[in-house]
Amino acid sequence: MPDVHREAVAYRPDGPMTRAARVDWRAPLLLAYVVAGASLVVLSVEPITATLVEWLVGPAPTGMAFELCARLGIGACIMVVALAGFLLSATRPPALALRPTLLTGTAFLAGALAVSLGLAAAGAGGVAAMRPGSGIAVGPFALGTLLILLGVVAEELLLRGLLQPVLVRAWGTAAGVSASALAFVLIHMVGGWGQPMSLVNILLAGLWFGLLALRSGGLAAPILAHFGYNWVEEMIFGASPNPGVGVFGSAIDVDLTGPAIWGGSIEGLNASVVISVVLGALALSLALRRTKTF
Repeated sequence: MPDVHREAVAYRPDGPMTRAARVDWRAPLLLAYVVAGASLVVLSVEPITATLVEWLVGPAPTGMAFELCARLGIGACIMVVALAGFLLSATRPPALALRPTLLTGTAFLAGALAVSLGLAAAGAGGVAAMRPGSGIAVGPFALGTLLILLGVVAEELLLRGLLQPVLVRAWGTAAGVSASALAFVLIHMVGGWGQPMSLVNILLAGLWFGLLALRSGGLAAPILAHFGYNWVEEMIFGASPNPGVGVFGSAIDVDLTGPAIWGGSIEGLNASVVISVVLGALALSLALRRTKTF
C-alpha cells in the first residue's frame, strides 16, 4: 500500500507546475466534508442517544447507559464518515506503520507523560487535590478503555488518515498538517470546548498527532499518543471530568481547582498552560526532525 505521508514529503516537482497540477479541488472539498460530517455527528448523536436511551431504559437512565450509548454512537458514526470519505475521494487508507520503532513505541508513553507533567505542575502550584478514586471495577474499567480507544481510532482515521494526506499533497507539509489540526479544533469547538487555552492545546495536540503520522508514515503512532493522553487522563488520574470521576471509574481522582490556566475549570487539564508547553515541545521536536526514509 503506498504511503501517502511519505510520498507527500518526498514529492518534488522537477519543473513548473501546470495550472491543473496547482489546483486540487479535492482538498478543500474534503476539508469541508470532514468538518461538516464530524460536526453533524457531534451535534446530533447525543440528543438522539438521550431519546433512545430514555425510550429503551426508562425516564431515568443511568449515567453509564447514556455515556456508553453516546460514546459508542459518536465513535461509530465518525468511523462511518471516515470510511465514506475514503470511498468518495478515491483515497486508500494509510497503513498503521509500526516503524520507526522508537517513535511509535514511545508514543503512548509521551501521551501519558504529557498528562503526568501537567498534573505534577498543578500539584506543585497547589491547585491539585488527590482523592481516592472510585476504584477499578474490571467491567466498567475495560468498557471505558475500549470506548476511549474507539473514539481515538475514529478521530485519527478521519483527520490524520483521510484528511491530512490529501491536504499535504495539495498544499504542502506545513499547510496540510496545520489545516488538519485546525479541523481538529473546529470539531471540538462544535462539541462545546471554549476555553482559549483548551483550544490552543487542542491545536497543539493536532499538530503533534499530525507530525507523528507524517514522520512515521502511518496511524499507529498518533493513535497510541492520543490514546495514551486520553486514557491516562480519564481512567488513571480521573482528571476528566473535572471535578469528580467519570462513570467508568478511575484508579485515583485528581481534582483541579484555582485558576483555569492551571486546569481549574470544567475543561480541566486541557486548559492548562503547562500542557501547552509540553505539547508545544513535543510538536516542535518532530517539526525540527529531519525526514528520513523508513
